[in-house]
Amino acid sequence: MIEHEQPEEPGRVEHRMERAYEVDATPEQVWEVIATADGISSWMVPTRLDPRVGGEVHFDLGEGTSTGVVTDYTPGVRFAYEEPWPIADRPEDVDPDMARWFESIGVPLSAVCDGLAEVTPIATEFLIEAESGGSCVIRVVTSAYGAGAEWENEFFDQMAADLIPMLDNLTTRFPVTVQQ
Repeated sequence: MIEHEQPEEPGRVEHRMERAYEVDATPEQVWEVIATADGISSWMVPTRLDPRVGGEVHFDLGEGTSTGVVTDYTPGVRFAYEEPWPIADRPEDVDPDMARWFESIGVPLSAVCDGLAEVTPIATEFLIEAESGGSCVIRVVTSAYGAGAEWENEFFDQMAADLIPMLDNLTTRFPVTVQQ
């Protein structure tokens, strides 16, 4: 589910994507897959991780990289990190593929770069909820706040569309009982 909602703060829009998976695994087994470099690399992309609050998480996306900071590292319960929006501060520094994408949706790079001051980092959290019978629910929430500019909505929607298959791939690491 991808949402763009107006929070209580005037002029702000929350961009949010949430997924939940019920898997046949213990919290410890889930933790190894979602909160270690080897675990994340096994279902998402090659990853380096300094496993502590304030540590760095680095994703190798093939054509680029994304680096964030760990904001919560509570074993068996919650793993969270924040990443900046992967857009340069100046139009001339925007990756050519990204520039073409913005051009394809009719948004000038100057508007995007000017709008970066309005957006918060993209926050992602994995929550592990133990269920009866030895299963767990893995909740994944990715969100950011911005001004609600059309480029923000389109960018976040595209990012979420690219992320969902990776998250769905997470379930290949466990027997899945229910996907929500």
